[in-house]
Amino acid sequence: MDNPVLSSILIIAAYTPIVLFTESLRVQRTMVASILTSRSIAPAITGCAKDFHRLWHLDDARLLGNFTDERAASVTSLKHGSNFPLQNQTVLQLAGVLRRDTGMTQAITPYEPAVEKDFQTRRETLVHLSFVIPQKEARGNGGYCWLEAVCWTVTFLEFAVPIGLATYMAILRQFTGTVLMTALLLSVLILAVLRSLTRPIIANQGEISKYCNDRAKGPSTLDAHVIADHWNDKHLNVVCGYTSHLHALTNIPLQVNRPRLLLWTGRGLAIVLLIQVASLASLIGDRSNAWLSLSWLAVYIVMLAPPWILNAYHPELAYESFTATLTKVPPIRFSCRRAALVFISRLPSSSQAHVKKWAWTNVFMPDNERRKLWQAQVDELDLLTLESKDSGVDKQHPLKRVDPEYLKSKTLLREASAVYHHPEVLQPLLAYRRSIGLGTT
Repeated sequence: MDNPVLSSILIIAAYTPIVLFTESLRVQRTMVASILTSRSIAPAITGCAKDFHRLWHLDDARLLGNFTDERAASVTSLKHGSNFPLQNQTVLQLAGVLRRDTGMTQAITPYEPAVEKDFQTRRETLVHLSFVIPQKEARGNGGYCWLEAVCWTVTFLEFAVPIGLATYMAILRQFTGTVLMTALLLSVLILAVLRSLTRPIIANQGEISKYCNDRAKGPSTLDAHVIADHWNDKHLNVVCGYTSHLHALTNIPLQVNRPRLLLWTGRGLAIVLLIQVASLASLIGDRSNAWLSLSWLAVYIVMLAPPWILNAYHPELAYESFTATLTKVPPIRFSCRRAALVFISRLPSSSQAHVKKWAWTNVFMPDNERRKLWQAQVDELDLLTLESKDSGVDKQHPLKRVDPEYLKSKTLLREASAVYHHPEVLQPLLAYRRSIGLGTT
Protein backbone atom coordinates (compact mmCIF):
# COMPACT_ATOMS: atom_id res chain seq x y z
CA MET A 1 0.00 0.00 0.00
CA ASP A 2 1.53 3.33 -1.13
CA ASN A 3 -0.26 5.69 1.29
CA PRO A 4 1.81 5.59 4.53
CA VAL A 5 -0.97 7.17 6.64
CA LEU A 6 -3.58 4.61 5.60
CA SER A 7 -1.07 1.84 5.97
CA SER A 8 -0.29 2.94 9.55
CA ILE A 9 -4.01 3.13 10.38
CA LEU A 10 -4.51 -0.43 9.15
CA ILE A 11 -1.62 -1.72 11.24
CA ILE A 12 -2.94 -0.01 14.38
CA ALA A 13 -6.48 -1.23 13.69
CA ALA A 14 -5.21 -4.77 13.38
CA TYR A 15 -4.30 -4.69 17.09
CA THR A 16 -7.85 -3.76 18.14
CA PRO A 17 -9.32 -7.30 18.32
CA ILE A 18 -6.56 -8.39 20.70
CA VAL A 19 -7.85 -5.93 23.31
CA LEU A 20 -11.21 -7.72 23.31
CA PHE A 21 -9.61 -10.80 24.81
CA THR A 22 -9.66 -9.23 28.25
CA GLU A 23 -13.48 -9.63 28.32
CA SER A 24 -13.61 -12.75 30.45
CA LEU A 25 -17.17 -12.34 31.68
CA ARG A 26 -18.81 -12.34 28.24
CA VAL A 27 -18.07 -16.08 27.94
CA GLN A 28 -19.73 -16.79 31.27
CA ARG A 29 -22.82 -14.63 30.72
CA THR A 30 -23.38 -16.09 27.25
CA MET A 31 -23.17 -19.68 28.49
CA VAL A 32 -25.48 -18.95 31.44
CA ALA A 33 -28.07 -17.32 29.17
CA SER A 34 -27.95 -20.38 26.90
CA ILE A 35 -28.67 -22.65 29.88
CA LEU A 36 -31.42 -20.55 31.47
CA THR A 37 -33.60 -20.16 28.39
CA SER A 38 -34.02 -21.61 24.91
CA ARG A 39 -34.99 -18.13 23.76
CA SER A 40 -31.55 -16.61 23.59
CA ILE A 41 -29.14 -15.47 20.88
CA ALA A 42 -25.43 -16.19 21.09
CA PRO A 43 -23.12 -13.23 20.52
CA ALA A 44 -19.58 -13.52 19.25
CA ILE A 45 -17.40 -14.28 22.25
CA THR A 46 -13.77 -13.76 23.10
CA GLY A 47 -11.56 -14.95 25.92
CA CYS A 48 -8.10 -14.58 27.37
CA ALA A 49 -5.49 -17.05 28.60
CA LYS A 50 -6.99 -17.43 32.09
CA ASP A 51 -10.34 -18.40 30.55
CA PHE A 52 -8.78 -21.54 29.13
CA HIS A 53 -8.21 -23.08 32.57
CA ARG A 54 -11.66 -22.01 33.80
CA LEU A 55 -13.43 -23.43 30.75
CA TRP A 56 -11.40 -26.64 30.73
CA HIS A 57 -12.38 -27.44 34.32
CA LEU A 58 -15.87 -25.93 34.13
CA ASP A 59 -18.66 -26.97 36.50
CA ASP A 60 -22.16 -25.60 37.03
CA ALA A 61 -21.43 -24.08 40.46
CA ARG A 62 -18.57 -21.96 39.11
CA LEU A 63 -20.38 -21.03 35.88
CA LEU A 64 -23.70 -20.00 37.46
CA GLY A 65 -22.07 -18.47 40.52
CA ASN A 66 -18.77 -16.62 40.69
CA PHE A 67 -16.79 -17.33 37.53
CA THR A 68 -13.82 -15.25 38.63
CA ASP A 69 -11.78 -15.55 41.80
CA GLU A 70 -13.19 -12.35 43.25
CA ARG A 71 -14.88 -12.30 46.63
CA ALA A 72 -18.57 -13.14 46.40
CA ALA A 73 -21.23 -10.64 47.43
CA SER A 74 -22.99 -11.10 50.78
CA VAL A 75 -26.64 -11.61 51.68
CA THR A 76 -28.55 -10.97 54.89
CA SER A 77 -32.07 -12.31 55.55
CA LEU A 78 -34.68 -10.24 57.37
CA LYS A 79 -36.57 -13.36 58.44
CA HIS A 80 -33.66 -15.44 59.72
CA GLY A 81 -31.30 -12.63 60.72
CA SER A 82 -28.43 -14.56 59.14
CA ASN A 83 -25.90 -13.59 56.48
CA PHE A 84 -24.16 -15.80 53.93
CA PRO A 85 -22.19 -15.57 50.64
CA LEU A 86 -24.28 -15.01 47.53
CA GLN A 87 -24.84 -17.96 45.21
CA ASN A 88 -25.97 -17.81 41.55
CA GLN A 89 -24.51 -14.33 41.14
CA THR A 90 -24.49 -14.38 37.33
CA VAL A 91 -28.11 -15.56 37.18
CA LEU A 92 -29.18 -12.65 39.37
CA GLN A 93 -27.17 -10.22 37.26
CA LEU A 94 -28.83 -11.43 34.07
CA ALA A 95 -32.26 -11.21 35.72
CA GLY A 96 -31.57 -7.63 36.77
CA VAL A 97 -31.77 -8.28 40.52
CA LEU A 98 -28.20 -7.09 41.04
CA ARG A 99 -27.96 -3.50 39.85
CA ARG A 100 -25.40 -0.76 40.37
CA ASP A 101 -26.90 2.01 38.25
CA THR A 102 -26.75 5.33 40.06
CA GLY A 103 -30.14 6.46 38.80
CA MET A 104 -29.08 10.12 38.73
CA THR A 105 -31.98 11.12 36.48
CA GLN A 106 -34.65 8.52 37.32
CA ALA A 107 -34.00 7.78 40.99
CA ILE A 108 -36.75 8.21 43.57
CA THR A 109 -35.37 10.87 45.90
CA PRO A 110 -37.59 11.56 48.95
CA TYR A 111 -35.47 14.43 50.34
CA GLU A 112 -33.97 17.69 49.17
CA PRO A 113 -30.15 17.66 49.59
CA ALA A 114 -30.03 21.45 49.64
CA VAL A 115 -32.29 21.52 52.70
CA GLU A 116 -30.31 18.91 54.64
CA LYS A 117 -27.85 20.82 56.82
CA ASP A 118 -25.74 17.78 57.55
CA PHE A 119 -26.03 16.30 54.05
CA GLN A 120 -22.27 16.37 53.48
CA THR A 121 -21.65 14.21 56.56
CA ARG A 122 -24.24 11.57 55.67
CA ARG A 123 -23.66 8.40 53.67
CA GLU A 124 -26.03 8.49 50.72
CA THR A 125 -27.44 5.03 49.99
CA LEU A 126 -29.06 3.66 46.83
CA VAL A 127 -31.60 0.85 47.26
CA HIS A 128 -32.45 -1.31 44.24
CA LEU A 129 -35.73 -3.03 45.12
CA SER A 130 -37.20 -6.07 43.32
CA PHE A 131 -40.28 -8.19 43.98
CA VAL A 132 -40.46 -11.88 43.03
CA ILE A 133 -44.11 -12.31 41.98
CA PRO A 134 -45.17 -16.00 42.20
CA GLN A 135 -46.73 -17.75 39.21
CA LYS A 136 -48.54 -21.09 39.16
CA GLU A 137 -46.13 -22.60 36.66
CA ALA A 138 -42.90 -21.78 34.88
CA ARG A 139 -43.22 -20.06 31.54
CA GLY A 140 -40.53 -22.11 29.86
CA ASN A 141 -42.97 -24.38 28.02
CA GLY A 142 -45.52 -21.87 26.86
CA GLY A 143 -45.78 -18.44 25.27
CA TYR A 144 -43.14 -16.56 23.32
CA CYS A 145 -43.26 -19.20 20.55
CA TRP A 146 -42.76 -16.47 17.99
CA LEU A 147 -39.76 -15.20 19.92
CA GLU A 148 -38.15 -18.63 19.94
CA ALA A 149 -38.63 -18.80 16.16
CA VAL A 150 -36.94 -15.39 15.83
CA CYS A 151 -34.02 -16.53 17.99
CA TRP A 152 -33.43 -19.64 15.92
CA THR A 153 -33.73 -17.62 12.67
CA VAL A 154 -31.03 -15.23 13.90
CA THR A 155 -28.92 -18.21 14.96
CA PHE A 156 -29.24 -19.65 11.44
CA LEU A 157 -28.01 -16.33 10.04
CA GLU A 158 -25.11 -16.46 12.50
CA PHE A 159 -24.24 -19.82 10.95
CA ALA A 160 -24.68 -18.62 7.36
CA VAL A 161 -22.61 -15.42 7.50
CA PRO A 162 -19.37 -16.99 8.87
CA ILE A 163 -19.76 -19.96 6.49
CA GLY A 164 -20.08 -17.63 3.52
CA LEU A 165 -17.13 -15.48 4.57
CA ALA A 166 -14.98 -18.50 5.40
CA THR A 167 -15.69 -19.96 1.96
CA TYR A 168 -14.90 -16.65 0.25
CA MET A 169 -11.59 -16.31 2.11
CA ALA A 170 -10.69 -19.91 1.32
CA ILE A 171 -11.21 -19.16 -2.37
CA LEU A 172 -8.86 -16.19 -1.98
CA ARG A 173 -6.40 -18.53 -0.22
CA GLN A 174 -6.55 -16.37 2.90
CA PHE A 175 -6.53 -19.33 5.28
CA THR A 176 -6.00 -17.27 8.44
CA GLY A 177 -9.25 -15.44 7.69
CA THR A 178 -10.93 -18.77 7.04
CA VAL A 179 -9.83 -20.00 10.48
CA LEU A 180 -11.14 -16.83 12.13
CA MET A 181 -14.59 -17.14 10.56
CA THR A 182 -14.68 -20.84 11.34
CA ALA A 183 -13.93 -20.02 14.98
CA LEU A 184 -16.96 -17.71 15.07
CA LEU A 185 -19.07 -20.43 13.48
CA LEU A 186 -17.95 -23.12 15.95
CA SER A 187 -18.59 -20.90 18.99
CA VAL A 188 -22.16 -20.26 17.82
CA LEU A 189 -22.63 -23.99 17.14
CA ILE A 190 -21.38 -25.00 20.61
CA LEU A 191 -23.66 -22.46 22.30
CA ALA A 192 -26.63 -23.66 20.21
CA VAL A 193 -26.01 -27.22 21.44
CA LEU A 194 -25.84 -25.94 25.01
CA ARG A 195 -29.09 -24.01 24.54
CA SER A 196 -30.94 -27.01 23.09
CA LEU A 197 -29.84 -29.76 25.50
CA THR A 198 -29.32 -28.17 28.93
CA ARG A 199 -31.70 -26.75 31.51
CA PRO A 200 -31.22 -25.44 35.06
CA ILE A 201 -32.20 -27.56 38.08
CA ILE A 202 -33.82 -25.28 40.66
CA ALA A 203 -33.91 -26.19 44.35
CA ASN A 204 -37.08 -26.12 46.51
CA GLN A 205 -39.31 -26.74 43.50
CA GLY A 206 -41.86 -28.74 45.48
CA GLU A 207 -42.16 -26.11 48.19
CA ILE A 208 -42.22 -23.28 45.64
CA SER A 209 -45.04 -24.93 43.67
CA LYS A 210 -47.03 -25.46 46.86
CA TYR A 211 -46.85 -21.82 47.85
CA CYS A 212 -47.47 -20.54 44.31
CA ASN A 213 -50.51 -22.78 43.70
CA ASP A 214 -52.07 -22.30 47.15
CA ARG A 215 -51.26 -18.58 47.35
CA ALA A 216 -50.25 -18.98 50.98
CA LYS A 217 -52.02 -16.43 53.16
CA GLY A 218 -50.22 -14.19 55.61
CA PRO A 219 -46.54 -13.35 55.97
CA SER A 220 -45.41 -16.62 57.55
CA THR A 221 -43.56 -17.73 54.41
CA LEU A 222 -42.14 -14.35 53.33
CA ASP A 223 -38.64 -12.96 53.44
CA ALA A 224 -36.54 -10.12 52.09
CA HIS A 225 -32.85 -10.51 51.23
CA VAL A 226 -30.43 -7.60 51.24
CA ILE A 227 -27.46 -8.12 48.89
CA ALA A 228 -24.30 -6.02 48.77
CA ASP A 229 -20.71 -6.41 47.56
CA HIS A 230 -19.70 -5.40 51.07
CA TRP A 231 -21.63 -3.90 53.97
CA ASN A 232 -20.15 -0.41 53.51
CA ASP A 233 -21.29 -0.32 49.88
CA LYS A 234 -23.65 2.53 48.95
CA HIS A 235 -25.62 0.16 46.69
CA LEU A 236 -28.03 -2.23 48.44
CA ASN A 237 -29.99 -4.72 46.32
CA VAL A 238 -33.17 -5.86 48.06
CA VAL A 239 -35.35 -8.70 46.77
CA CYS A 240 -38.69 -9.68 48.38
CA GLY A 241 -40.55 -12.97 47.91
CA TYR A 242 -41.38 -16.36 49.36
CA THR A 243 -38.61 -17.77 51.53
CA SER A 244 -38.28 -20.83 49.29
CA HIS A 245 -38.00 -18.67 46.17
CA LEU A 246 -35.35 -16.39 47.61
CA HIS A 247 -33.17 -19.16 49.01
CA ALA A 248 -33.33 -21.00 45.67
CA LEU A 249 -32.03 -17.81 44.06
CA THR A 250 -29.47 -16.55 46.56
CA ASN A 251 -28.46 -19.38 48.91
CA ILE A 252 -28.69 -22.73 47.07
CA PRO A 253 -26.51 -23.19 43.95
CA LEU A 254 -28.39 -23.94 40.75
CA GLN A 255 -27.36 -27.06 38.88
CA VAL A 256 -27.40 -28.12 35.23
CA ASN A 257 -29.24 -31.25 34.11
CA ARG A 258 -26.30 -32.42 31.94
CA PRO A 259 -23.05 -31.56 33.78
CA ARG A 260 -20.90 -33.74 31.48
CA LEU A 261 -22.21 -31.94 28.42
CA LEU A 262 -21.46 -28.63 30.13
CA LEU A 263 -17.90 -29.76 30.81
CA TRP A 264 -17.23 -30.78 27.21
CA THR A 265 -18.87 -27.70 25.69
CA GLY A 266 -16.64 -25.63 27.97
CA ARG A 267 -13.58 -27.48 26.69
CA GLY A 268 -14.73 -27.06 23.11
CA LEU A 269 -15.09 -23.31 23.61
CA ALA A 270 -11.66 -23.18 25.26
CA ILE A 271 -10.03 -24.72 22.18
CA VAL A 272 -11.98 -22.52 19.77
CA LEU A 273 -11.07 -19.33 21.66
CA LEU A 274 -7.42 -20.38 21.82
CA ILE A 275 -7.27 -20.92 18.05
CA GLN A 276 -9.10 -17.62 17.50
CA VAL A 277 -6.69 -15.52 19.55
CA ALA A 278 -3.69 -17.27 18.01
CA SER A 279 -5.00 -16.49 14.52
CA LEU A 280 -5.56 -12.84 15.41
CA ALA A 281 -2.10 -12.59 16.95
CA SER A 282 -0.56 -13.96 13.77
CA LEU A 283 -1.94 -10.98 11.83
CA ILE A 284 -0.20 -8.39 14.03
CA GLY A 285 2.33 -6.42 11.95
CA ASP A 286 1.12 -8.03 8.72
CA ARG A 287 0.32 -4.93 6.71
CA SER A 288 -1.05 -6.78 3.69
CA ASN A 289 -3.53 -8.87 5.69
CA ALA A 290 -4.73 -6.27 8.21
CA TRP A 291 -8.14 -6.33 6.49
CA LEU A 292 -8.66 -9.91 7.74
CA SER A 293 -8.46 -8.74 11.35
CA LEU A 294 -10.82 -5.87 10.59
CA SER A 295 -13.26 -8.22 8.85
CA TRP A 296 -13.36 -10.42 11.93
CA LEU A 297 -13.93 -7.33 14.11
CA ALA A 298 -16.82 -6.16 11.90
CA VAL A 299 -18.58 -9.53 12.14
CA TYR A 300 -17.92 -9.60 15.89
CA ILE A 301 -19.59 -6.20 16.38
CA VAL A 302 -22.60 -7.12 14.21
CA MET A 303 -23.13 -10.34 16.17
CA LEU A 304 -23.28 -8.37 19.43
CA ALA A 305 -26.36 -6.43 18.33
CA PRO A 306 -29.15 -9.12 18.28
CA PRO A 307 -28.60 -10.41 21.87
CA TRP A 308 -28.33 -6.84 23.14
CA ILE A 309 -31.70 -5.96 21.56
CA LEU A 310 -33.28 -9.16 22.91
CA ASN A 311 -32.06 -8.51 26.46
CA ALA A 312 -33.20 -4.88 26.30
CA TYR A 313 -36.79 -5.75 25.34
CA HIS A 314 -37.19 -9.12 27.09
CA PRO A 315 -35.03 -9.23 30.25
CA GLU A 316 -37.60 -11.58 31.84
CA LEU A 317 -36.32 -14.47 29.70
CA ALA A 318 -33.41 -14.90 32.11
CA TYR A 319 -35.74 -16.31 34.79
CA GLU A 320 -38.44 -17.97 32.70
CA SER A 321 -37.57 -21.36 34.24
CA PHE A 322 -38.65 -20.08 37.65
CA THR A 323 -42.30 -20.09 38.76
CA ALA A 324 -42.16 -16.33 39.14
CA THR A 325 -41.92 -12.99 37.43
CA LEU A 326 -39.74 -10.13 38.56
CA THR A 327 -40.92 -6.56 39.18
CA LYS A 328 -38.17 -3.98 39.55
CA VAL A 329 -38.51 -0.56 41.18
CA PRO A 330 -36.40 2.40 40.01
CA PRO A 331 -33.36 3.13 42.20
CA ILE A 332 -34.29 4.79 45.51
CA ARG A 333 -31.86 7.42 46.78
CA PHE A 334 -31.80 7.80 50.58
CA SER A 335 -30.00 10.58 52.40
CA CYS A 336 -28.24 8.14 54.75
CA ARG A 337 -27.79 4.47 55.56
CA ARG A 338 -30.22 4.45 58.50
CA ALA A 339 -33.06 5.87 56.41
CA ALA A 340 -32.56 2.99 53.96
CA LEU A 341 -32.55 0.46 56.80
CA VAL A 342 -35.79 1.89 58.20
CA PHE A 343 -37.46 1.52 54.81
CA ILE A 344 -36.19 -2.04 54.33
CA SER A 345 -37.42 -3.03 57.79
CA ARG A 346 -40.98 -2.10 56.77
CA LEU A 347 -41.07 -4.45 53.75
CA PRO A 348 -43.26 -7.60 54.05
CA SER A 349 -41.34 -10.30 55.88
CA SER A 350 -41.94 -13.09 58.36
CA SER A 351 -40.89 -12.95 61.98
CA GLN A 352 -39.56 -15.82 64.05
CA ALA A 353 -39.82 -16.10 67.82
CA HIS A 354 -36.14 -16.97 68.31
CA VAL A 355 -34.86 -14.24 65.94
CA LYS A 356 -34.73 -10.61 67.02
CA LYS A 357 -36.55 -8.20 64.72
CA TRP A 358 -33.42 -6.16 63.93
CA ALA A 359 -30.92 -9.04 63.91
CA TRP A 360 -30.38 -8.63 60.17
CA THR A 361 -28.81 -5.19 60.77
CA ASN A 362 -25.89 -6.69 62.72
CA VAL A 363 -23.81 -6.49 59.54
CA PHE A 364 -24.47 -2.75 59.24
CA MET A 365 -24.00 -1.51 62.82
CA PRO A 366 -22.81 -2.90 66.17
CA ASP A 367 -25.45 -4.25 68.57
CA ASN A 368 -24.84 -1.69 71.32
CA GLU A 369 -26.98 0.52 73.55
CA ARG A 370 -27.00 3.39 71.06
CA ARG A 371 -28.42 1.14 68.36
CA LYS A 372 -31.00 -0.35 70.73
CA LEU A 373 -32.20 3.13 71.65
CA TRP A 374 -32.51 4.08 67.98
CA GLN A 375 -34.41 0.87 67.17
CA ALA A 376 -36.80 1.46 70.08
CA GLN A 377 -37.49 4.99 68.82
CA VAL A 378 -38.13 3.78 65.27
CA ASP A 379 -40.39 0.94 66.45
CA GLU A 380 -42.35 3.38 68.60
CA LEU A 381 -43.25 5.55 65.63
CA ASP A 382 -45.92 4.54 63.14
CA LEU A 383 -44.91 4.61 59.48
CA LEU A 384 -48.23 6.09 58.33
CA THR A 385 -48.89 8.77 60.95
CA LEU A 386 -45.29 9.48 61.98
CA GLU A 387 -46.63 9.74 65.53
CA SER A 388 -46.17 7.49 68.54
CA LYS A 389 -48.15 4.24 68.33
CA ASP A 390 -49.13 4.79 71.97
CA SER A 391 -51.07 8.05 71.97
CA GLY A 392 -50.13 8.71 75.58
CA VAL A 393 -46.37 8.35 75.23
CA ASP A 394 -45.70 11.93 74.15
CA LYS A 395 -47.89 13.27 76.93
CA GLN A 396 -46.09 11.18 79.53
CA HIS A 397 -42.68 12.13 78.14
CA PRO A 398 -43.00 15.69 76.74
CA LEU A 399 -39.21 16.00 76.52
CA LYS A 400 -39.28 13.50 73.65
CA ARG A 401 -40.71 16.18 71.40
CA VAL A 402 -37.46 18.14 71.59
CA ASP A 403 -35.01 15.26 72.07
CA PRO A 404 -32.50 15.48 69.14
CA GLU A 405 -32.18 11.72 68.69
CA TYR A 406 -35.95 11.24 68.79
CA LEU A 407 -36.46 14.01 66.21
CA LYS A 408 -33.75 12.51 64.01
CA SER A 409 -35.48 9.11 64.11
CA LYS A 410 -38.73 10.80 63.19
CA THR A 411 -37.00 12.50 60.23
CA LEU A 412 -35.65 9.16 59.00
CA LEU A 413 -39.09 7.59 59.27
CA ARG A 414 -40.60 10.52 57.38
CA GLU A 415 -38.14 9.88 54.57
CA ALA A 416 -38.95 6.14 54.54
CA SER A 417 -42.68 6.93 54.55
CA ALA A 418 -42.27 9.25 51.55
CA VAL A 419 -40.64 6.41 49.60
CA TYR A 420 -43.23 3.88 50.78
CA HIS A 421 -46.07 6.03 49.40
CA HIS A 422 -44.32 7.03 46.18
CA PRO A 423 -46.42 5.72 43.22
CA GLU A 424 -43.46 3.94 41.61
CA VAL A 425 -42.91 2.02 44.86
CA LEU A 426 -46.46 1.68 46.17
CA GLN A 427 -48.00 0.20 43.01
CA PRO A 428 -45.47 -2.69 42.66
CA LEU A 429 -45.67 -3.25 46.42
CA LEU A 430 -49.48 -3.53 46.34
CA ALA A 431 -49.30 -5.89 43.34
CA TYR A 432 -46.81 -8.02 45.26
CA ARG A 433 -49.03 -8.08 48.35
CA ARG A 434 -52.01 -9.17 46.26
CA SER A 435 -50.00 -11.93 44.60
CA ILE A 436 -49.05 -13.45 47.97
CA GLY A 437 -52.50 -13.11 49.52
CA LEU A 438 -51.84 -10.20 51.88
CA GLY A 439 -54.30 -7.79 50.32
CA THR A 440 -53.63 -4.09 49.86
CA THR A 441 -54.14 -2.76 53.36
